[in-house]
Amino acid sequence: MKLKEVKVIVFDFNRTLFDPDSSKLIEGALIVLDFFFKKFDLVLYSKKGEGRESLIFDLGLNKFFKKIISVESKSADDLIQLTNEWNLKPENFLIIGDRIKSEITAGKKAGFKTVWFKQGKFAFEEPSSPEEFPDFILSDLRNLINLFD
Repeated sequence: MKLKEVKVIVFDFNRTLFDPDSSKLIEGALIVLDFFFKKFDLVLYSKKGEGRESLIFDLGLNKFFKKIISVESKSADDLIQLTNEWNLKPENFLIIGDRIKSEITAGKKAGFKTVWFKQGKFAFEEPSSPEEFPDFILSDLRNLINLFD
């Protein structure tokens, strides 16, 4: 599968960029964000949480993102709205997240390319329907860069 048509990358926050259990960034997160920030428009897609917005700013992550979206629950509608805002086709978007039942399902339903960051708390959550199967599976965030070589 080619990712040459990707223009916007949507990153999940918790357990994709930030580990809430250790209160630290995921290993390689800054390397990946710095690499993609120079080449693509980036969107941060996060569930609302107490102090979440200030944490994103305190970590300095806000500087990498053209848009930060905080929602009560993630859905394909949120992602379809992005395609309208950017005036792009769904295949111009890639979403990366750690949850099959959340980011991957929403991304697939919206027509996005999907990357399951399979590690941590939800690594054993298996796809059970066609819209839950990711296009790519990574266990090291830094390997996202290799998908674009």
